[in-house]
Amino acid sequence: MKHDELDSVINALKPAMVDRLADAAYERHSDAALIRAGASTVSPHLLRKRRPVRRLAFATGATAVVAATAVLAAGTLSGGRQGTHDGGVTGRNGAIDTRAFLLASADTAARQPATHGTCWYNRTRMWENVPIPMGKDVSKARARVNAGKSSAQMLEALTASSAEQWACTLPGGTGMRFRGHSPLDIQVRFPAKKNEAAWRAAGSPPLMVNGGTTASKPSTVTYDKGSHLVNPDIGSHEIEWRSVPKLPATRSGLESLLRRLWQEDRKGGANGYRAPADFGEYVFVSAWDLFMAPTTPGTRAALYRILADSPSVHVTGQIKDREGRSGAAITAQGVRLVVDPATAQLLDFEQLPSGAGGAKGSANGYFAFERQGWVKRIGALPAS
Repeated sequence: MKHDELDSVINALKPAMVDRLADAAYERHSDAALIRAGASTVSPHLLRKRRPVRRLAFATGATAVVAATAVLAAGTLSGGRQGTHDGGVTGRNGAIDTRAFLLASADTAARQPATHGTCWYNRTRMWENVPIPMGKDVSKARARVNAGKSSAQMLEALTASSAEQWACTLPGGTGMRFRGHSPLDIQVRFPAKKNEAAWRAAGSPPLMVNGGTTASKPSTVTYDKGSHLVNPDIGSHEIEWRSVPKLPATRSGLESLLRRLWQEDRKGGANGYRAPADFGEYVFVSAWDLFMAPTTPGTRAALYRILADSPSVHVTGQIKDREGRSGAAITAQGVRLVVDPATAQLLDFEQLPSGAGGAKGSANGYFAFERQGWVKRIGALPAS
């Protein structure tokens, strides 16, 4: 997208307060049936970059914190879309008012002071289900299965690793410099004893992780190139890194932009991508990329407000993620985002199995956003 196109839709943020959310949460009760968000297959475009993604540090306003946590604590609520926690996930029984929670999160996000710096840092942890070929000749077994010439069942292992990334603007805004450091803190888990036995029988070969294999040592790569590895995506549209702070900071401005991109993608976007008929789903599957980029507080608040009025988006319960952090699970179109209700931070992205509720450990793609923020130089770490 061109810079002048983004400049034309910039609006000043005028956040609407959500002062009565907490009281409303406790006053309302419902006997309505619970609604479970349906899981469907996510477009391959969503995970095409396989890059570490970003986690923003949010400031907390007292009113918004009370409102968001009250919505979660109230149990079963009425007056809005409701959902229950997914089976197989550590959760709290009862429904949550989706719209009230998302509006409270918008208010929390809007309260964060705008910040900027030279380098944007993020540390992301990624889990992958990787195949274990049967037999001792691992390379030949894997090649035969990939070519469809073998009917052998592929057992799996769950690997995890973290990666650090810096995206820096060069002095004078003349270009960008990037640095990646990975893989870090590698872990392997076998879902069953037979999986581990098959791996050992095959000679305990290295297994794939994000940024290498289980045998890899951490390495650092610094390069000066375009920003494609870090640019956030909206559908098939890539938003240039330097344009991210110029994204609309009001609900009306951001929705106008997103609807224009959605209509373009409905006709057919890049790489054969075609947007879903549901505008809310289209926004939701791009939301994680926007939340992880250094967007302004106004843009993040506007995004929450758009999602609050999307019937296909549901808060499905309070859960604990794979790093033991508590958050609210928000689900649509086979994707689950986990948000900290006290800070409006995005904690996790999870691509759920098609047609399943998403038992813990069965996700097709899982990212935990561990740390993020502005730093003054490449290689430096945020203060908190």
